[in-house]
Parts: sequence; C-alpha cells; structure tokens
Amino acid sequence: MYLPTFVQMAQDLSTNRATVQLTLTAFMIGMAVGQLFIGPLSDARGRRSVLVVGAVIFFLTSVAAIMATSVWVLIIIRLLMGAAGGTGVVCSRAVISDMETGAAAARAFSIMMAIQGLSPIIAPVVGGLLGPRIGWRGIFAVIAGFNLLMFLAAVFVVPESLPKERRSSGGLAALWRGVVTACRRRVFIGYTLVFAICFGVLFAYISASPYVLQQQFGLSPKLYALAFAINSMMIAVASVVNVRLVRHFHPRNILRTALGVIGATTIVLLFNGLFGPWLWLTLPMLAMTVFGVGLVLGNATALGTGEVRDVAGAGSGVMGAIQFLVGGLVSPLVGMGSSPAMSMGLVMFSCAVLTMASLVLTRS
Repeated sequence: MYLPTFVQMAQDLSTNRATVQLTLTAFMIGMAVGQLFIGPLSDARGRRSVLVVGAVIFFLTSVAAIMATSVWVLIIIRLLMGAAGGTGVVCSRAVISDMETGAAAARAFSIMMAIQGLSPIIAPVVGGLLGPRIGWRGIFAVIAGFNLLMFLAAVFVVPESLPKERRSSGGLAALWRGVVTACRRRVFIGYTLVFAICFGVLFAYISASPYVLQQQFGLSPKLYALAFAINSMMIAVASVVNVRLVRHFHPRNILRTALGVIGATTIVLLFNGLFGPWLWLTLPMLAMTVFGVGLVLGNATALGTGEVRDVAGAGSGVMGAIQFLVGGLVSPLVGMGSSPAMSMGLVMFSCAVLTMASLVLTRS
C-alpha cells in the first residue's frame, strides 16, 4: 500500500530510492524468518492462539512505523512487522491443509490465493489514491486499522482446526523436527520452489510498477492506480477459472500450462524492456503474466501441502519462508539499472526460468 509513496518517503527521511526499497526487503525477510518459527509453533500450540498473538504484534509494529523518524528505524520496524505478519500467511494455509485434501484443497487454496494475491496488488492502487492526501504515515495508519480487523477476526471468527490430540509436543527441538521432515521430502521442496519463485515473478512486477508506470511512462498516480488495478484483476480471474478447471484437470497439468504462459510473456517483457519500452505492449503482457501466476500459486500450494499433511504448520512455514525470501531478494534487484522496464523484465524472466526448472523436482 505504501509503494506509491516511495518517492515522498525518500524525501521525508532524507534518503535515496534504493534505501527505501530496503524497507520492503526487510518486511519480506521478516516474513521469511518468522514463518520458520510460526509454522512449527502452530503445530504445537494450535492455529488460533498463534494467529491472535501475531495480530497483536502486527498492529503494534504498524503504529510504530507511523512514528519512525529515520529510514533505518523504519527498516527495523518493518523487519519485526514482517515476522508478525507471517502468522496470517502460515496459519491460513495450515487451516486449509487441516481440513481439506485433493481437488477440494486446490479449490480452497485458489480462493485463498485470490484473496492473498489480490491484497498486495490492490494495496498499491489504494495507496496511489490515498498517498497524495494522507502521505506515507497516513498509509501506515490505514494498515494499522486493517491489522486491528485481523485481530478481531482471529478472536471472534476463526475456529481452531487442529485439536489437541493432533498437536506436536516435546519442546523446541521437536518443533524443528517438523521443518526437517518437510525439507527432506523432495516433491514438497519442488512444489515449494515453484510456488515461491513464481511469487517472485509477481513481486518483481509489484515492486517495479511505480517506477515503470509512473516514472518511465509518466502516468499520474490515478492513471497508475487504474492501470495497476486492471492488470491485477487477472489474478482473481485466474483463481475463479482454476476453481472450475480443477474439476476436470489434474492440478499438475494446469500448473505446467500456466508456467508455459508465464515463460512466453516474460520473454516478451524482457525484449520490450531492451528495445522499447512501449506501454501498449507492457500492460497486456503484465496482465497475461499475472493471470498465469494466479493459476500457479493455488495449484502449487495444494500439491505442496498435500505432501506434508502430517506436519502442515511446519510445511506451511517452510513454504512461506522461501516465498518471502524470494520476495526480499527480488525487490532490490528490480531497482537496479537505468531502465526500470528492462530490470523488471529481466528479473521476471529469470524467475520464470527458475520456476520451470524447479518443476523437475516434483517428478515421482
């Protein structure tokens, strides 16, 4: 949500674009590391209690971000904020894995990915509309309000999906055994890499979009928000389509087809950045890429978590940790180079190639 205010934030905190990008990187790293602990902890303590505590910390760090007077203080706050925010990502996946299997799980994960996928895509649109009026500190106040809603939902709405008799025990060492168990399963790691690196394709687009669409193409904040919204709706469309597709096709077959689409569109984006760029080509290629990502995320999650149902929380933590580690690595990479469109295309294409290579690990 605060992406469109990066330029203003750099001016207010007397820093540069690359350092401001580190606030996003810190959040991704916090998410990655936090989930490695949160996942096993939810296997031992249950999903709901972990979610409630995480929501409280998430709210407090959001309030602290409003009062930050230094970019380095903000980077530390965002690191803690990411670690706390990981509870929502881990526990939501674990709850579905507790309750569903097979095609039903794929449909449920598609719906969840529509929500989780749309959130970081709609957020910059909202930020583009609100940023000029309330500034980046006001944006963090809005985020704090969302975190308060998350806390209320965790307390009053979310049920406990992991009964006490199914929880792990034996202290911290036993908790980490779940992580080790998940990491030893090659097929799970393969689907996790497909999921996480494909998220890198999406996050490269999200991170680079203010610089490509506003700085390079000269779109106003309102036009940027409109273009971003139109492209980004494709992830919701893909999730709805996938709910129907999994009734007729195996999720793995859908996954392979979607990866082919992403590979083709990111090649076009790379050459577009090298020899253009042209707005008329950039926008539809981004829309098709996001559509492909929407198909991949739900199916890869369902297939991956299906391999670790006995340690669902730990498996979800590993999946999320790698996902946001990739996001943290991608964010500064798209800020390098003199042409944002070329940097974005190169990073997106590289992630697409690595995603397709990771699919080899999923063969039985």
